[in-house]
Amino acid sequence: MNANERLQNHPYGSFIRDVEKPARYVGGEYQSVEKPRESVDVSICLAFPDIYDIGMSHLGTKLLYKIINKEPNFAAERVFAPWIDMAAELRKRDLPLLSLETARPLKEFDVLGFSLQYEMTFTNVLNMIDLAQMPVRACDRDDSHPLIIAGGPTATHPEPIAPFLDALLIGDAEEKLPEALRAIAVWKKKGLSRHDMLRGLASLGGWYCPALYEMKDDPVSGFQVIDEERSKGPYPVTRAWVEDLNAYPFPDDSPIAAAEAIFDRMSIEIARGCTEGCRFCQAGMIYRPVRERDPDDVVQALL
Repeated sequence: MNANERLQNHPYGSFIRDVEKPARYVGGEYQSVEKPRESVDVSICLAFPDIYDIGMSHLGTKLLYKIINKEPNFAAERVFAPWIDMAAELRKRDLPLLSLETARPLKEFDVLGFSLQYEMTFTNVLNMIDLAQMPVRACDRDDSHPLIIAGGPTATHPEPIAPFLDALLIGDAEEKLPEALRAIAVWKKKGLSRHDMLRGLASLGGWYCPALYEMKDDPVSGFQVIDEERSKGPYPVTRAWVEDLNAYPFPDDSPIAAAEAIFDRMSIEIARGCTEGCRFCQAGMIYRPVRERDPDDVVQALL
C-alpha cells in the first residue's frame, strides 16, 4: 500500500490533510512492524508522551520495539502525543487516538506503556489517555481496559503521576518488560482480574503498582507515607537493571521517520551510566553502575 492509499483508507483520512504534518499520525514507515492481532497472545502500544518529531529520536522506544517484536507471540506498536490541531480534530469528531502500525484504538491493546522522560510530559500522558477515550484515573478503569504502565527516568519518583497509572517499572526495561508480557499472556488465558494481574506484576520485582499500597500520616513530617503493614505490594520496590547490555543488541532496523525528527541522525547507545557520579545528575544516580557495550557490537550495529 503506497502512502496515498494509506491516507485514503485510514480512519483519519477524511481530515488528515488539514492538520500539520499528517505523516505524524498514519504510520507506514519503512521497517515498521505490523502483526495481525489474532496472531499474537499479547499486544502493547509503546506511547511516547511528546510529538512524533521528538519521540522518533528516542533510543529506548527503538530498543523495546525490537525486543518485543522479535518474539512471535508479542506485538508492539507505537503512538505519540498529537499536536494541538490534531487533538482538537479528534475531540471534535469524537475519534479515538490510534496506533501508528495498524490504526488500532489504544483501548483495544492489552497494555499501554508510557515512556516518562521528563516531568513536563505528565500532562501529555493524561491527555493521551483521555484522547484514547478511557478514564484518566486508574481507579475508574475496569477489566475491559488495558493495563496502563510506565517506565523511564522519571518513573523513579512516580507519586505525581501514580493515581493515573496501573504500574510503573523502576529501572531498566529490557528484561522486565518482556517478562511481564509473558506473564500477562498467561493471566489473560486464565481470566485473571485486573487487580490480580497487578499483584502478579508486583511479585516479579521492579514493578510499583500504586493500587496495592495503603497510605498513612507520618507523625514526624506530616507527609503521607506508605503503610507497610497494610500494603499488599513489596516495599521498597527493588530497582530492575540489566547487567550485560550486550545481551540486548542495539536496534539497526528501527522504523525510519516519515516526518523530520528533531535529532535527524543515527544515534547509538555505547554505555549506560556515568563514571563521574555527580550528586546533582539524575542519570548518574539512576543508571549506576556504569555498563558499556562491547566496541565490536557497537561497530557491527553501525555497519
